[in-house]
Amino acid sequence: MRVLLIYHSRSGVTHSLMKAIGAELEARNHLTTYVRLEAERPLSILGACWAALRRRGVKLRTELPRSLMGYDLVLIAGPVHAGRPSAELNTFLDSMPDAIGRRVAVFATHGGGNSDEHLRSVKVKVERAGGLIIYEDAVSRGTVSKPLELAGCARNIVEQVLRPSVW
Repeated sequence: MRVLLIYHSRSGVTHSLMKAIGAELEARNHLTTYVRLEAERPLSILGACWAALRRRGVKLRTELPRSLMGYDLVLIAGPVHAGRPSAELNTFLDSMPDAIGRRVAVFATHGGGNSDEHLRSVKVKVERAGGLIIYEDAVSRGTVSKPLELAGCARNIVEQVLRPSVW
């Protein structure tokens, strides 16, 4: 199976999560492609929260995939900024290529706040692009910072997105 892991990580938490999930997928012989969303001019934490709160995007230096049709599964993740997706993630979601029929899992990483609005916003944009949400989760910084918990979390996520009832 071809899997795209597309994410924004400000502090490294989301990056660690996606690398752990990718490693678990690769251990099960799935082809994984990583796309880390990075702004041309990184925002300060205040600027990042303000842009997220206003649902703004930023100019990315990352080359975005032209199509999602070559992937069987797409995992989208990002940090919670002011309760919403980051500006970098908004840029991808607002210009997301054709996702019709693609199975999509969405993730939010957080330091302890509420991620409900973040997940809702991402899911709405994915569904507008034609994607089918098969899984959603919010993962805390505390889980990612502990290697054994991170490995268990990644294993659980992969088992959930690959379960037969989803396919």
